[in-house]
Amino acid sequence: MELSKTADDPENKLARLGKLGDLFYQRFQRLEEPSYLDRAIDYHSQAVALIPDGHPSMLSFLNSLGAFWQNRFERLGELADIEKAIEYLSRAVKLIPDNHPNKPVHLTNLGHSWRNRFERLGEPKDISHAIECNSQANELTSDDNPLKSSCLDSLGLSWLSRFEQLGELAALNRSIECHSQAVKFTPHGHPNRLNHLNSLSISLMRRFERFRELENLDYAISCQSQVADLTPDDDSSKAGRMSNLGTLYSLRFEAQEKLADLSRAIECQSQAVALTPDDHPGKPVYVNNLGISWQSRFQRFGELADIDRAIVYKSRAVALTPGGHSDRPRWLGNLGLTYFIRFERLGELADINRAIECQSQAAALTPDDRPGKPSYLANLGNSLRCRFERLGELVDIDRAIEYKSQAVFLTPDDHPDRPAWLNHLGMSLVRRYERLGDLKDVDWAIECQSKAVNLTPNGDPRRPDWLGNLGNSWYNRFERLGEHTDINHAVEYHSQAFALTPDDHPHKPLTLSNLADTFFGRFRHLGYSEDLEKACNTFRACATTTVFKPKDQMRCAQRWARTCVLLNRSPLEAYQVAFSLLPRLIWIGQTIRHRYEIMAMVPGLAAQAAAWAISSHLYDLALEWLEQGRSVVWGQTLQLRTPFDDLFLVDSELAQKLRDVASWLDVAGSSPALQYQDTDFSANPRSQTGHHHRLALEWDELIAQARLLPGFENFMRPLKSKELKQAPKGGPIVVINIHRSQCDALIVLSEDEDIIHVPLPAMDQEKLDLLSTEAQCLAGQRGNFGDARGFRRDKAEENNRLLALIWSNIVEPVLSVLGYMEKSKLDELPHITWCTTGAMSFLPLHAAGLYDGLSPNASDLVVSSYTPTLTALLLHKKPSSLQTGLLAIGQEASPGQAALPKTVDELKIINSYTTFTNCHQLQGALATVSDTLAAMEELSWVHLACHATQNVSNPGQSAFHLHDGVLTLEEITRRKFTNKGLAFLSACQTAAGDRSLPDEATHLAAGMLVAGFPSVIATMWSIKDDDAPLIADIVYSELLKDGKMDHTRAARALHKAVNELRERVGEKEFWRWAPFVHIGV
Repeated sequence: MELSKTADDPENKLARLGKLGDLFYQRFQRLEEPSYLDRAIDYHSQAVALIPDGHPSMLSFLNSLGAFWQNRFERLGELADIEKAIEYLSRAVKLIPDNHPNKPVHLTNLGHSWRNRFERLGEPKDISHAIECNSQANELTSDDNPLKSSCLDSLGLSWLSRFEQLGELAALNRSIECHSQAVKFTPHGHPNRLNHLNSLSISLMRRFERFRELENLDYAISCQSQVADLTPDDDSSKAGRMSNLGTLYSLRFEAQEKLADLSRAIECQSQAVALTPDDHPGKPVYVNNLGISWQSRFQRFGELADIDRAIVYKSRAVALTPGGHSDRPRWLGNLGLTYFIRFERLGELADINRAIECQSQAAALTPDDRPGKPSYLANLGNSLRCRFERLGELVDIDRAIEYKSQAVFLTPDDHPDRPAWLNHLGMSLVRRYERLGDLKDVDWAIECQSKAVNLTPNGDPRRPDWLGNLGNSWYNRFERLGEHTDINHAVEYHSQAFALTPDDHPHKPLTLSNLADTFFGRFRHLGYSEDLEKACNTFRACATTTVFKPKDQMRCAQRWARTCVLLNRSPLEAYQVAFSLLPRLIWIGQTIRHRYEIMAMVPGLAAQAAAWAISSHLYDLALEWLEQGRSVVWGQTLQLRTPFDDLFLVDSELAQKLRDVASWLDVAGSSPALQYQDTDFSANPRSQTGHHHRLALEWDELIAQARLLPGFENFMRPLKSKELKQAPKGGPIVVINIHRSQCDALIVLSEDEDIIHVPLPAMDQEKLDLLSTEAQCLAGQRGNFGDARGFRRDKAEENNRLLALIWSNIVEPVLSVLGYMEKSKLDELPHITWCTTGAMSFLPLHAAGLYDGLSPNASDLVVSSYTPTLTALLLHKKPSSLQTGLLAIGQEASPGQAALPKTVDELKIINSYTTFTNCHQLQGALATVSDTLAAMEELSWVHLACHATQNVSNPGQSAFHLHDGVLTLEEITRRKFTNKGLAFLSACQTAAGDRSLPDEATHLAAGMLVAGFPSVIATMWSIKDDDAPLIADIVYSELLKDGKMDHTRAARALHKAVNELRERVGEKEFWRWAPFVHIGV
């Protein structure tokens, strides 16, 4: 109906405008379509514009228009709407006398608007205006007036809002009083009774959160259950009421840990979220509350999918809340806490950085006098402490102590969170004491944590945690001072913590672990044999539990093994448990970079276990453990590239699912974007990090399904010795293991022969550390750089000493046992493959010798190759018959790098030998990263003559330098090349390992193996530019003779080339001829 076309008089038009506005408002209430509300506002705005001052309809239109704007604000959250509501409702209140029967209604509506503005902006004067309006409305309403209950309810909500934002206890008490009276004044069956019960339950919930009085929580749940049950599903208030009920159940779960409460919480909150569109102002509250419940479920059961869901929902709460909204700090603080919790489980550095970012914002946005400020500060302090534990930066632990001290200062003595802040402050003080050794810090920690225990009543589920942390502080003090009373205090508090923690509680293993550490510590210092027995049994219980964090389980398993040895018991079971934990600890659902970081934190498991197995003459078991515990990340990547051919013959559908998931995981693991994906608050439920986790869980489930099939019981399990002994094809494999207790070599001859054990008693850990340090100097840690490829010169005497020690302590004993001590012609020399562990990986075993002119050297007796694992050789038992040509990359002048003029000669030499096959060369500006990768996909062999760099802090970023950037190890290993042969890496340090990851093959040569090249020629340290063409000339003359491309001759070809270089430059120029090595088949 077009009002502009009617010829009605003003009064008639006014009436029509009013009716149309009311009609569209009713439609809005029924359908919740904002456009209907906009039409209602438009018609009533026209009416107000037409009404002259003093007109009797003005009051009604002003009040309704104010209510419409208020509804629009509550629906869309636009600040201008609440400003309009206050404007029109204030005008209405001014027009109506105090004795008018509708004055309380207008005052209540205006109070509601002021309260909405306060909750949005947090301005204290707004809530004062709200309370003033609501109080006046209540005073003007007699007890027998039907409006009394609504006036009381609105007043109670204003008092509650004041408490929530300003923390005034008197306001909370006034709120409960008002809501209780509102319920009392409302008869059963009255439509407003549900509103009043809902309000009362919220106030009671806030009182429980403040005082932890369970009767308040139970009463709140009783009230809210009535509300939820009696509210129809199509009622617009249903979602909010269900969310409130879910929150109450979640709180009771935290207090009493009844699983039924948690399930009910998630059910109610999920319903609330499903009922609410994203543009509804209540949606952030509902998704945040649901996120909290999923977080609680994760903390109870440890299922990663739950914490991923929590992050998704809490991120949505932040994304849906505009800047400046008073709830935004709360959502940021909650999200930061969830990132912190996931960091504790997975250790991803991006998570703790995100936690600190969110919590810093929450704290910065919150004034000191607001009740949420201590929580934000304390949680920020916890996150900084955890980052300090990870990175060791003192500024983090100092800031952690500062923020936690501030949280304690801002929290009243009777507040239930004060013990938590004191406990957390104590934990940070202990960490700083462990770093700096200042006894004042540990004494202060004991003082804080003792207060936390004393302030926490018996029966509080947090009390065992406080006791355990107090025990840790006493133990730290004992370690420093050696006072018996201190260690006895530690045992006492850890024993109490253990006794008070229910058997099915997720913290039970932690209390066990702390108790075991204390028993073991007391044994080490005081020698009580019963303590060693207790420690062993307790470490066993911790290591075999199913609800402990994998890294803590691993630590306990290793300590269990150690205590077994001290008790003269077999540690076999302990080591078996430790190796079974590796897939959970180095989880395929994490990025490759992070898996390397974890490996650096748990070094030596394979060496330790193998040393015991060897000393017990269990050589096959030692071989299995060495294979299982080294190059773990490398092995996981290869697992994902398994073709599953055998499984396809039995269950093609399952095999295809595995292949698909493996392909996705392969890409996800090496994606750098994963580390930052969740930093976007608008992250959707399929965010990359969560998706990566879900893929890993699905992978585990599919593997379990496959193992149920007949004949597939060992599907994707670590290889047994019988399978590993199939690896030698062209000669024996020598696996060398070094542990602080002993050094040994295991010689693997064939599938049908027993492993030969060669003790190496002259080699010990101290000597190995010295040798590996000297060897690593070759990789650029000292020396003066000479010409273009980073060549340096050192004293020949030092070279000879290094090579002589390697010969006499390691190589010569092995060759003697094998009977390889006679010189032969090159073609008749036996071939040997060295498989080293730990720091042994840095030694040039192939170049060992006395070099005295009398005695033979290793290169006189054997042709040497290296392999990171036996599995690497098993993957390429049959060379590909499909040879598509050779790719040669030459970078004479990479941007930002020194010139390499001899690379031009190198590529000319290669070209001269490839007349019978395709030789594709990319030099200078043509050698881009993308074109190089594309050509590597097509051609069977690749030769890279360029600069290369080793990235110790992030192995995946080790790289070859090309014209337009770097070709990283991460990018190479992401590829799955097929039908490949030789990769010749004529660059610096392409086979140089990482001292922080001695058991992981993280160099560029290993990356080429992973990518599908079975044979690799690489360098252990920098090479002289002049030498590369000579090596390439001889190698390719051997490999490409007879018109064939045969990479299986690479080891002998390289041996011949190095011999020629040594003859030309002399043995004393060790640095020039020794860096070249062959890796693989």
